[in-house]
Amino acid sequence: MIIWINGAFGSGKSTVAEAIHRNIPRSFIYDPEQLRYFFWHVFPDERKRKENFQHIKMWRKANNP
Repeated sequence: MIIWINGAFGSGKSTVAEAIHRNIPRSFIYDPEQLRYFFWHVFPDERKRKENFQHIKMWRKANNP
């Protein structure tokens, strides 16, 4: 089963996901934001200024298999 939580920044998605995770044995949380942190850590500064991370092909491919 996949539970997809969508919403605006700061609306409590992570809090809800953590509450669900605590109550479903052997569940895990996949947070695509973690890939953004990785990309922004390794990408050169000029690329970071030009792009929204959601438009990076690698990010899209990793999150839309």
